[in-house]
Amino acid sequence: MNTDCPHFYITDSEALMAALPQMAQARELAIDLEFDRDRYAYGFTLCLIQVSDAIHTWIIDPMTELDLQPFYRLLENPSIRKVMHAPGEDLSLLHQQGCFPRNIFDTERAARLLNIELFSLGNLLQQFLGVELDKSQQRTDWTRRPLKEAQRSYAALDVVYLSELRKAILAKPQHPDVPAFIEAENKAWDDYRVEEKRAGWFVNKDDERKLPPFQLHLYNALLAVRDRHARRLNKPGYMILARDTALDLCFNDALFQRWESLAGLHPSMKQRRMQEEFHQAFNKAYAEAHRLKLSKKSASASLSQPEREQAAAQRKETAEKVERIYRPIQHVMAERYGNFTAAYLLNERVMGELASGRMKLRDMPFAYRAELIAEIAQGLGISPEA
Repeated sequence: MNTDCPHFYITDSEALMAALPQMAQARELAIDLEFDRDRYAYGFTLCLIQVSDAIHTWIIDPMTELDLQPFYRLLENPSIRKVMHAPGEDLSLLHQQGCFPRNIFDTERAARLLNIELFSLGNLLQQFLGVELDKSQQRTDWTRRPLKEAQRSYAALDVVYLSELRKAILAKPQHPDVPAFIEAENKAWDDYRVEEKRAGWFVNKDDERKLPPFQLHLYNALLAVRDRHARRLNKPGYMILARDTALDLCFNDALFQRWESLAGLHPSMKQRRMQEEFHQAFNKAYAEAHRLKLSKKSASASLSQPEREQAAAQRKETAEKVERIYRPIQHVMAERYGNFTAAYLLNERVMGELASGRMKLRDMPFAYRAELIAEIAQGLGISPEA
């Protein structure tokens, strides 16, 4: 495929201000971002902003001396539709910049609600427009400058066809209910916000579920030191100290004596003073964990035999309730909207959460889904929250 995509490459504020009036005249703008998230550099870095009004395409380089505030205000204008594909991470990054776009159309969610099995941007473009995206720059380092022409053309292609794709997706035959579903899910992007980690907390939710509280406290202390050096060196954390190595240290502190031979350490971390810094942080956290009387057993390991039997009985009861109540509701959804849409509207995790009582219908992320479940349940003569 020819990757030569005509575009305007904007690297200074004068060129951006000249382009903004043209963008502001559009009823619809296709938007995409290129970013680095702890792959080649430290943190969550905005590297490129791609914009298209279906006639012109602009590649805005935020890593140059640009005042992006006027452009950000344009993205917040609700009278201009912004077509994006799976914009969760893009919006999270824009929110960090103080930009909160409104009036978003998400081609991924629309595709899923229209019973499309393969909903990546590449698959949708190929299926609906016969366009095959160039994938040669997928793992490129967007933080490096100058950018090559191939990189800029690759980035431009992510927005060039988005508006046309939106129209093609919506032209697909659909159930009369689906337009309202699409509108509700797109409207939800206006209020989307990512839950921020608390200050000084570097572990993720998976760590919190799996690690005993004692070792979790130690692990967070090591990650705090790692983060400090990652920021200083502008390197991703995994390059400073590998996750598996940090976890090994939390369960076997004798490994500190073999510091220089440990795998997963950045060369600059192998110095004696670095070993001392990490070890001091570990010892401090170890003393704190003892003082706080944190358990060295995971939650599941600390259960008594009767408690484990009760938990097993509850899992069995939840599974039976899924099959008795929520599976029939999912089957009705599949008959109406298709199997892939049904699996999106009511997936296995949500059915388990509802069946166990950990989630109530009223707490579902989209009100229309709760209303749909209640309506189908009534028709089947069952009570979803019995």
